[in-house]
Amino acid sequence: MIRLRQLEAFRAVMITGGVTPAANMLNVSQPAVSRLISSLEQNMGISLFERQRGRLTPTYEANFLLGEVERAIVNLEHISQLSDDIRNQKAGHLRIACLPGFATSLMPVVMSEFLADRKDVTLTIQTRSSKRVREWIAAQQFDIGVADEFEGHSAVTHESVDIRTVCALSPQHPLAAQKSITAKDLDGMPMIVQDKENRFYHLLKDAFDDAGAELVPRVEVRQFATACLLAKQGTGAAVVSSIDAAEYIGHGLITRPFEPQIPFRLDILYPKYHPRSLLLQDFIKHFRKRLEPFTIA
Repeated sequence: MIRLRQLEAFRAVMITGGVTPAANMLNVSQPAVSRLISSLEQNMGISLFERQRGRLTPTYEANFLLGEVERAIVNLEHISQLSDDIRNQKAGHLRIACLPGFATSLMPVVMSEFLADRKDVTLTIQTRSSKRVREWIAAQQFDIGVADEFEGHSAVTHESVDIRTVCALSPQHPLAAQKSITAKDLDGMPMIVQDKENRFYHLLKDAFDDAGAELVPRVEVRQFATACLLAKQGTGAAVVSSIDAAEYIGHGLITRPFEPQIPFRLDILYPKYHPRSLLLQDFIKHFRKRLEPFTIA
């Protein structure tokens, strides 16, 4: 078995021209270099140096071998550096699948911050519906998925996060001066709501029913971002994720606490039968930390 230290001693002698300078180069003793060279010759079954009057003269075979040894050592050094980077989450690739709205709100911020001091880390992000995100994760095509309405899958593990919601309004809305807004306050007023097949719509409808208020959907949308844009134009009020609303506050949209609080459930998905890399684990920690200001305690 040829060892790396043997190859390093061989290269050092070839580069410096002798055992003494090679020993200085490797910061070891001269006998140690001689032993490494002798053991390498023994392992390989060939003579690499002719020994004349205490000097080592490279053989033809030694000169022929040097180029390959140089490449091998460089490759091993690269692997060693790469392993350090992987261990310290400084290298690798992550594949992220998420909802379209999330890909234009918090996720770009999370990705940018995560990449800031990781020059050898690359990311792929793809956006689709929750159903397609679930399918991708189950097929191990992505490392992490962000979805809603997750109903379970045998090849997927998940964790749910309850995101705080707010009422989004234009500054000219009749309720804009209030400090908080209830379902009763919005009784009979035009609303921008998620499509009626969505779980969140039914939670909102239940809140209105419990308050004895009439929910009047004027526009149905799939994404909270669309609801925010319509609300700031004065089309109606909307109860939306605080993550999406944060993108438009100060740009023509105001928000108020909505009572009762209706959590928006965000599901983070992982392939069940695919191990999580150290890099992914670090990304998850960063992602969860970034979600904290928007979550319900």
